[in-house]
Amino acid sequence: MPKDNPPVPAIFIDTGVQYAMEPYRGGFLVTDGHHNRVLQVRHNGLIKEVATFGNQVPTGLEVAKGKVFMTLAGPNPHRPEDGKVLALGRGSEPVEIASGASMLIDVERGPGGRLYALSQGQWDGVGEGTPAFPDTGRLVVVTHTGSLTPVVDNRGRPLVLDRPTSLEFVGHTAYFVSVVGVVYKIDNL
Repeated sequence: MPKDNPPVPAIFIDTGVQYAMEPYRGGFLVTDGHHNRVLQVRHNGLIKEVATFGNQVPTGLEVAKGKVFMTLAGPNPHRPEDGKVLALGRGSEPVEIASGASMLIDVERGPGGRLYALSQGQWDGVGEGTPAFPDTGRLVVVTHTGSLTPVVDNRGRPLVLDRPTSLEFVGHTAYFVSVVGVVYKIDNL
């Protein structure tokens, strides 16, 4: 798909890195992290670029109640101020709705309609595409002031996650997968 639909201007990784996919209006949306764009793919094979970014690394997607949300990991070194949650509108520029967590890699609508994002943590600095340091990830919630607040345990301490890669909610339980393939759950959100 990316080789047949290259970004303009060209980027040195010609295959891109397709990170997330969500059903959307007769097809699906795909984030392409290395080409810094979001694509809409129709069931008939038509592909259209719906959002393009500078060096921002689009990652996670969520389509909920007709709205599209996405995360940006930001450029290396993936500083917290570069991690953003955006809302995508049809025919309009993406709108930032929250920021403040490093290496944001997923976004999901959770209990009570609240929007959560997944921070993989502090980037390990080894090279492009390498994961965060172990045990630096967080589950964060979008606040009405546009900040990202860590979810805390019953003692008020931020939950520490080991390099999470994707997030899904079932009822009041969050499930996440770590970079080593282990599935974890967080109850009673």
